Amino acid sequence: MKNAQQAAANWVGSAGRAATDWQQGIQNYSGDWAGATTRQQAVMQANWNASLPTWAARVQAVGTAGWKSATERKAANYATGFQAGAQKQAAAAAKIMNALQSIVPSLPPRGTYEQNKQRATALMDALHAQRGQLGA
Repeated sequence: MKNAQQAAANWVGSAGRAATDWQQGIQNYSGDWAGATTRQQAVMQANWNASLPTWAARVQAVGTAGWKSATERKAANYATGFQAGAQKQAAAAAKIMNALQSIVPSLPPRGTYEQNKQRATALMDALHAQRGQLGA
């Protein structure tokens, strides 16, 4: 029988195979993920509400020091997330930059504090008018 250290080492050692199996499971899925997921909204909300007392107790049990320690151990995941999202970020940035190129020339001129507020408001309004269109 394995001891706890051996079991832990085997678990870590299986990460490559587990990642491959996970990706294969995603690729083999042929259902309507979005539909199946959104149809469960009421169940999700009920489960969320029911779990709040347990969630709060566990957050308090971990505490700020525990959260910091666990989060800092995952610092490499931060860079991984940046890389994973780079393509979508670039696509959204391109849309935003294109929008700004068409909006900025039509803004009121810079000047006094009041004029600058009008300029900032005009920019906000123009970007807001394009909400939902500037994401990746």
